[in-house]
Amino acid sequence: MLIELWGCDVWIVFSGHAFDRVDDRDIVMELIPNDIKSAEDELGNLKVGDKFVIKDTFSNITVVGIIKKSDLIKIITIVDKGKDFIAKNVSDIIIELS
Repeated sequence: MLIELWGCDVWIVFSGHAFDRVDDRDIVMELIPNDIKSAEDELGNLKVGDKFVIKDTFSNITVVGIIKKSDLIKIITIVDKGKDFIAKNVSDIIIELS
């Protein structure tokens, strides 16, 4: 999927695990690019290799991803918890949307 971030085209790719979780948890796929776009400013501060967690308390989902290249973001998983999600890694950058 291609979206515009920071005035550039950025590829969003999903791991097989992420696709499985979307199906298993009945998550609306369109929420994911919307959350990424909503977190555009915070994501712009990250470097290649940084892992992030976008907690969307309004839609009650969490998107976990990693910056692979300046024009490539990989979504690792999607969880059907927003506010109550706890990141496993202390190094993950937490971005809260409400």
